[in-house]
Amino acid sequence: MKSTCTLILLTLLWVSVPAQELDSLKAIMGVEGTGEDKEMPGGQDEKTYTPVSVYDDGEEVRVNLGDKEMFKVVDDGDSTYVKLGKNKMLEVYDHPDSTRIRVGNREISIVENDNKADIHIGRIRDHGRHKERFRGHWSGFEWGMNNFLDDDFTLSREDDADFMDLNTSRSWAINLNFAQYSLGFGSSYLGVVTGLGLEFNNYFFDNNNTIAEIDDQVVNVPLDGENLSKSKLTTTFLRIPILLEGQFPRTSRGKRVFISAGLITGIKLGSHTKVVFDDNGKDKSKDKDDFNINPFRYGLTARLGFGCFAVYSDYYFTPMFVREKGPELYPFNVGLSLTF
Repeated sequence: MKSTCTLILLTLLWVSVPAQELDSLKAIMGVEGTGEDKEMPGGQDEKTYTPVSVYDDGEEVRVNLGDKEMFKVVDDGDSTYVKLGKNKMLEVYDHPDSTRIRVGNREISIVENDNKADIHIGRIRDHGRHKERFRGHWSGFEWGMNNFLDDDFTLSREDDADFMDLNTSRSWAINLNFAQYSLGFGSSYLGVVTGLGLEFNNYFFDNNNTIAEIDDQVVNVPLDGENLSKSKLTTTFLRIPILLEGQFPRTSRGKRVFISAGLITGIKLGSHTKVVFDDNGKDKSKDKDDFNINPFRYGLTARLGFGCFAVYSDYYFTPMFVREKGPELYPFNVGLSLTF
C-alpha cells in the first residue's frame, strides 16, 4: 500500500506543482517542525510550520494543504483510487493475473498471460458506473416537400387563390438544425428537446405566373409560358422547437426507436421570388420583398425514427400571408431527417 501510495502521490505532486513552486515547497518541507522559535528577518520571531501534511492510517492516505484536504488515496480491497473532492481521478484495480488503471472514461488493462504482458487501452463501457444521459433527436439535416392547406384543410384552391397552386414534386423544404439542448427526466429514455434550426422553403408555382405585392396586397402576375423554365417563391425562417421525446427499448441510443412531438416556432429572415426563362440562353430575374408573409409563425411538429433516421412533419397554424393581405393558406411539409 505504501509503495503504491508513494508512487501516486509523487506523480500527482510532480504534475500539479510548477517547478519554481516545487523548489520553494522543498525548502519549506526541509525545515524541521520542532516547534522552536526561529528568528525571522527584521528581528521577529515566528514558529515554523509545514503547509503540506500527509496522514497515513494504513488504508487511507490524505494530503492536506493547510486545513484543506487536497486529495486522498484509498486502499479498498483489490482497488486503489485517488479522490479529488468527491470525484475519483485515478483508479487502480489489482487482480492476480491483471491490473486495470482507469482515468476518466479511459482504461488501461495489463493482463499477464504465459509470462507475457498484454496491454489494452480503450473506453470504459460500464454503463452502471457512468450513467448515460438523455440525448434527443433534433440536430441534423432534413429534406421534405412543401405545400399549403386552405381553411378547409384541403389542397384545392379557390378561384381567387388558384395562382398559389404548386408543383409539389419540385417544392422542397431543406432544414439545417444546428443547435440542440436535451433535458432528461431522470433517465436516458425520456426528456425534452429544444434547439435552433434554419428552414429553407422553395414553392414552385404550377401555373405560368409569379406573385408581387401591389397596394399592400399579394397579387398574381401572369408570365409568358412559352419559354418559362421555372418560377418559385423562396422563404427562410429561423425556427425553435420544444419537443417531448421518448426512446425505446433500453439499449444503446443508436438502436432505439424514438418518437417526439411538440411546438415549433419560426421567425422570417427573408423571402424572394425567382423567374427563369430559356430564351437564347438563361434569362432570370429575382425580386426580394416581404410579400406580406407573416414574420412569425407557430405550429406542430412530430418525428418517428430509428437510430439516426426518421420521418418528420411540420404544420403551421399561422397563415402564410398576413390576414386579408393575401390568400388564407397554411404551410406544411413532410420529409426525411438524418440526425447527428
